[in-house]
Amino acid sequence: MIRFDVASWIMGRLLVILGTLMLLPGAVSAFYREPEGVISFALTSLLTMVAGMFLVSRGHRDEPSNQEAFVVVVVGWALVSLFGALPFMFQGIDPVSAVFESISGFSATGATVLNEHNAQGYYILNQTIAESSLAVQLAHAVEGLLISLATADPDLANRPLQGGAGIIGINAVLGLAGHMAIPEEPTYFGLLFWRSFSQLLGGMGIILLFVAIMPQLGVAGRQLFMAESVGPSKDTIVPRAKQTARLLWEIYMLLVGAEVVLLLMAGMPLYDSACTAFSSLATGGFSPRSDSIAFYASPLIEAVIVVFIIFGATSFPLHYKLIRGDFKSWLHDSELRFFLLILAIATIVLMFWGGLEGDFPGRLRLAAFQVVSFMGTCGFVNNADYDTWSSAAKLALIMVMLIGGCAGSTAGGIKVARLQICIKYALFEMRRMIHHKAVVQVRMGGKLVGEEILRSILFYSFFYLATFLVLSLALAMASAGQKEADVLAVISGIASCMSGVGPGFGILTFDWSAVSSAGKIIGSFAMFIGRLEVMPVILLLTPEFWRR
Repeated sequence: MIRFDVASWIMGRLLVILGTLMLLPGAVSAFYREPEGVISFALTSLLTMVAGMFLVSRGHRDEPSNQEAFVVVVVGWALVSLFGALPFMFQGIDPVSAVFESISGFSATGATVLNEHNAQGYYILNQTIAESSLAVQLAHAVEGLLISLATADPDLANRPLQGGAGIIGINAVLGLAGHMAIPEEPTYFGLLFWRSFSQLLGGMGIILLFVAIMPQLGVAGRQLFMAESVGPSKDTIVPRAKQTARLLWEIYMLLVGAEVVLLLMAGMPLYDSACTAFSSLATGGFSPRSDSIAFYASPLIEAVIVVFIIFGATSFPLHYKLIRGDFKSWLHDSELRFFLLILAIATIVLMFWGGLEGDFPGRLRLAAFQVVSFMGTCGFVNNADYDTWSSAAKLALIMVMLIGGCAGSTAGGIKVARLQICIKYALFEMRRMIHHKAVVQVRMGGKLVGEEILRSILFYSFFYLATFLVLSLALAMASAGQKEADVLAVISGIASCMSGVGPGFGILTFDWSAVSSAGKIIGSFAMFIGRLEVMPVILLLTPEFWRR
């Protein structure tokens, strides 16, 4: 019997942590003089923490069972995504699009509904909608109140101030960026930071972060660790799950810090460097610029990003071995070598059959970046015209995004390890058809893969592909009235969402803004189920799970 009070206590603690973390993008909004951002994140933080404390008060602290751990992971991810959507809603984005953007962040996907930008190339919101948002209305109201209190003249609150009443009044009180000029056009640095920061949290796993920093969990952390780490590799790098989670996050943040420094040295601004590093290691793909990495037109910046996407898409326990000086394990890991081999083959396909223009170095740069970005399930683009490439290039990119990165990484997709095992198993079965008495033994890294693991991988692969086909059909039905939503666009969109890539082809090349609300709901579900690797969600949808 599932004890919902135990699940409630854990999820409540999770929301309290999330609400606290939401103060950081609020501080970014304050620094950049964005009163509507400050109000949005302050209000969201308050609501999230209150909801969390309510769940804690209704819950009971105890070690969760395996079933309860699955409930916490699935429902916890859903709650985090819903509360993470509030800053978008408070600033004028409709609820369906806001939830889509939030799930895209926490699932480290990078698909977006934003489609407008300012003169500097930064994403902005539609001003007609934003001006009527709750956050802007509250900003005007607070500004009027502050002026009234400061001058003791109530009539002054209704007088228009040059530059916008809701901007100057709040900025004068905040005083955090008095040395900076008031922007001539609206900016959303806090909101864009939140998009990338949510990918940082979701890339390694928000539940894993919870396990790492909550001392009250004790041995219960292992159930949560195993429930969220549903890939083919669940090995802990040290005996205790809590220590493993903490070490993984330490390695993660060390790599993020290193990338920020290198991007700064390559000429990228500090704000952009932080957002890009968050998304690179998380293999998320949110960029503050509407042209993604193509905006910078810098081979050096692209080279840095490629290296760190590969780090993000490589097994983090393998990084731990490298830090401990075990270079041999890193160099001889069969999954990593197969991953790099697929990258090389796909790059060659794009270079010679992809329809890319330019000389050899230019085609190599375009092809290598896009293949690494898509197979690493990051979704950054370094060429705004990639949708004009050949069918061979598009199919190659769809194939690598479905495969994804290595087990134990932040990347999505089916995972290279599963593909390796399926290929080896198929070859051994062919051998057994020829030699009837042959014994099928599949090995990975010198270790024998047991029958139970083989069955689970084949079972997972079937459900992944079946879910992919069903959701593709659903999106096609939801987009039936849109001529631009052809088969390639639909298939690439679902493949991109389930694998955590972000961009697709056709109507989905840059964003999902033109997709219907029904299509966005389907895309949101694809991102959600893809991030949790299908099975936990499928389990919760089966009646038998709740009867046990």
